Amino acid sequence: MANFQTHCTVAAGASVAATAVCAEAGAVNSSQGLLLIALGVFSGILPDIDSDHSVPTRLVFNMISFGVAIGSLFALQGEVNLLYLLGISLLGALFVRYVVYIIFAGITEHRGLFHSLPAALLFGLSTVSIGIHLLAWPLRFAWLAASFVTGGYLLHLLLDEIYSVNFMGSTLKKSFGSALTLFTRSSWLAYLLLYAIVGVGFYLLPMPAYLI
Repeated sequence: MANFQTHCTVAAGASVAATAVCAEAGAVNSSQGLLLIALGVFSGILPDIDSDHSVPTRLVFNMISFGVAIGSLFALQGEVNLLYLLGISLLGALFVRYVVYIIFAGITEHRGLFHSLPAALLFGLSTVSIGIHLLAWPLRFAWLAASFVTGGYLLHLLLDEIYSVNFMGSTLKKSFGSALTLFTRSSWLAYLLLYAIVGVGFYLLPMPAYLI
């Protein structure tokens, strides 16, 4: 599999190139372009969240913890006094970082469901939902951001598959085929559920006119 630096470098290069094309076409402004690059790089390391104690895992859960703390501050501002507000925010962040993380690490395995096509689609659809419902993004930009998330995610999986090929000896490593999966018999129920969620997401989420 490719290492962390390789994933970051390739994801950054691809994201910058794709954003340049979008900017040239007049589809995004400068701030939106920077956000697309950030999403592309972030999603380029996201599949390794199922690898316990990896850099992506620590990064993602630290970001979620920070988001929960900030979200709690805004949600409860004016409802409780400052001391309680800070305490609730801190407890929320610690709960995500140490309780949710431990549960997540216990129920996931590296190169499991997170290294699959439906997982890439699910994160893309989640981006659309968060963008239009929580961040008030324009619909077209939300779907464009989703394409960067899904694209960066798939790029990570493809890199892992490429690194599973020994080109010098024209042989395949044992890990070949485990980085980008469509379905596995051992986890058939989980995959069916994942595909069902993706299908419902495509059905419920609004789409720009050019995608209909």
